[in-house]
Amino acid sequence: MFDTYGKLWVNEGCLVQNYCFNQQVTEFVYMVPDVLEHSRFIEYINRMPGKDSPPIFGLHSNADLTFRKNESLAMISTLTETMPKDDGGGSGKSFEQEVQEKVEKEMLPTIPADMAPIEIADRLRVLKGPRGLGEPGKYQTIPLNIFLSQELQRMQGMLNIVKTTLNNIVQAIQGNIIMSPQIVDAINAVGEMRVPTTWLVDPSGAEISWLSPNLGAWIKSMIDRHHQMWGWVQKERPPSFWLTGFFNPQGFLTAMKQEVTRQKKQLMWSLDEVSYKTDPQRDFVPGEDGRIDGRTFNNIPPDGVLIHGLFLEGAGWNKTDRRLDESEPKVLFTAFPVMWVTAVSTAPPPDARQGQQNKEAQDIANMEKTHYFCPVYKYPKRLEHYKVFNCFLKAEAANAPPNPNKNLSPKMKWRLCGACLLCQKL
Repeated sequence: MFDTYGKLWVNEGCLVQNYCFNQQVTEFVYMVPDVLEHSRFIEYINRMPGKDSPPIFGLHSNADLTFRKNESLAMISTLTETMPKDDGGGSGKSFEQEVQEKVEKEMLPTIPADMAPIEIADRLRVLKGPRGLGEPGKYQTIPLNIFLSQELQRMQGMLNIVKTTLNNIVQAIQGNIIMSPQIVDAINAVGEMRVPTTWLVDPSGAEISWLSPNLGAWIKSMIDRHHQMWGWVQKERPPSFWLTGFFNPQGFLTAMKQEVTRQKKQLMWSLDEVSYKTDPQRDFVPGEDGRIDGRTFNNIPPDGVLIHGLFLEGAGWNKTDRRLDESEPKVLFTAFPVMWVTAVSTAPPPDARQGQQNKEAQDIANMEKTHYFCPVYKYPKRLEHYKVFNCFLKAEAANAPPNPNKNLSPKMKWRLCGACLLCQKL
């Protein structure tokens, strides 16, 4: 990002008379005044607005809406945490009694049943993968089946934690067990519709599940994630995967790369010389639960995987041209279509001359010049440990007019807009 600002604003153009820093039309024109007197510079500076608008920095005007929304949510969260908890609601019941009733009648009945390890192991042995991988009765060694096994283990671990917490809440309120500080925190969290801390992080502080805006959304997400995993292990590999529904989406894509590399064994591919290749499709999966029961997809790729459930932030999507477009006003997130993700070898051909690249490596090099290398994050938090991978997205229309600002390339524009793909909107 700093490199982009440097190329845009720290260049010879800044020395041109009346150079304008604005990237879009705003209420104030930011420029270098064509004056010599110190007082005139001070006068110009004093006319600058006290708060800069997002378009000055290349952001869409929706960025201000996002900022205000986050401020409001933070204030509401603070107010909720400081509310008194001793008195119950209009029902005449105490706070603890209301929590107990909520746990027994609304929460425990919705938690998915435990998964039998022996049954899962038997299913994985016969769960087929891509053609040519694995041996009959030994399919548990297929990379994505290994990944599924790990995801199921983590899901069962979360089911154990959730059920233990909810049962302890009921037992402690009834007086059958000691009311420990952890149980008190869990009671307060459930009463305030917050996710208990022990469901989010382990004692070391490492994340063990997923982020959600409230307790209801967290439980709904757990049910949807369980639905995808259980349907996969009980039936067959789905035609498209809900990337949001995995504990470790990075591991999912790595397992996919391993499978494609094994499929190309006769070409002597090396996993160290394999890169992602992506292609947005025209299919859309509506909703945020990731469920595709009964859906059919137009194009099932010969290798790799289809993924769905992503959202664009900082940009819109042109369905006709399958490219990035301007965000619509007051629309913070745009549904993204199903995307094909596969692996390609970037190793030079065996008989290549010095410096010669293969076709896939040349294609990637060309897209680096014309396409936006879009990051994919688990949440709307631009942190490295939430980053899943990057994919190339078409940055502009084929016959788009040139930008008046010659220093601003299409991919720089989307970088300044903060365009990215998200697995979850929060």
